[in-house]
Amino acid sequence: MEILDTLAICMIVTSLAVFGLRNLKLSVIVYAIQTLLLVSIFFLLSKKFDAEQLSMWAIVAFFTKVILVPGILLWLIKKLNVVSEDEPVGGFFVSPIIAMGFSLALSMSIHPIFLKFSLIKEEIMLIAAGTIFMMGIFGFMLRNSFIKQILAYCLFENGIHLSLALMAYNSHELVELGILTDAIFAVIIMSVLAIRFYKAYDSLDTSKASNLRG
Repeated sequence: MEILDTLAICMIVTSLAVFGLRNLKLSVIVYAIQTLLLVSIFFLLSKKFDAEQLSMWAIVAFFTKVILVPGILLWLIKKLNVVSEDEPVGGFFVSPIIAMGFSLALSMSIHPIFLKFSLIKEEIMLIAAGTIFMMGIFGFMLRNSFIKQILAYCLFENGIHLSLALMAYNSHELVELGILTDAIFAVIIMSVLAIRFYKAYDSLDTSKASNLRG
């Protein structure tokens, strides 16, 4: 197995850890590790396929998604003095299994379509990209913690970035820089909302906001 495939599989494993770990600080650290794996994939792809654009992606992703985004989330956890998330939908054991099972199944069913239109035809990495994206979607649906939902956004964004690196690495640099830096502003905005939510409900459990339901 090539090192690229190994890194892609490691990204799938770390997405499960980000999703399933109850300790919030540890989840953020694992997310940073996953993004470091993504940066490594960018660098290796740039060398293997002579794609200079991916080197720039890797540099920007390192500073924005490996350093800044986890730093913001760790600051948020410290500010709110929270350690672990509340009980999620389906429980701590069942929901990760459900999320990973469906994510893998959906990704494997649609990856032939992505493979057909991909510039870099790396099958395992395309499956990993779809799986990580879907883990983010299921994170929104199955985890109640506001911070976990921010991490879910970060997960499916990593999935998008990996798929873009494979399918459209020749996009203009400004487009890719915009996509990468959007993560910072999105996380900042969601962190502000998390602080307001915590002040209003004395909790980060979004299920407690029953008065917001239509």
